[in-house]
This record gives sequence, structure tokens and C-alpha cells, in this order.
Amino acid sequence: MALFRIIVTRRKNTAGMLIEPGMSVQIASFVNNPVTNIQECKKVNQLFINNFGVDLDKMGALNCSCLRVEKIG
Repeated sequence: MALFRIIVTRRKNTAGMLIEPGMSVQIASFVNNPVTNIQECKKVNQLFINNFGVDLDKMGALNCSCLRVEKIG
């Protein structure tokens, strides 16, 4: 299992929610890229909802063009 940091790369203001570059969450996962795995993607979205109150799925920002994945450990 590895620890990943998911970082927003682009500003987006959609559906009454705003994300800014640099916003980030951390997730432990067995997959190489949590953003491209459907189950892990749901977990990433839930972390953003819990931490920032933004639903990336509703914003259309739950993808590799808006998010960067960094392996921490």
C-alpha cells in the first residue's frame, strides 16, 4: 500500500463550487493511480467533500486533467 497526494492543478468554478490549484488530499491505496480507478476515485471525491465541501464529480473535475497524483511513500 502506498500513500498518495491528490492535488488540484486548475481553477474551476462550476455548480456553485470552487476549486483552486494547490488544494490537496492524501489517500492510501494499492493502485498506482487512485484517480483512474473507479472505487478509489469515489474515495478521493469523498475526501474532497469532507475537507473542502466540493464535489469534484458534480464539477466534472474528477479526472487527470484537473488533478495530479504524487506518490508520497
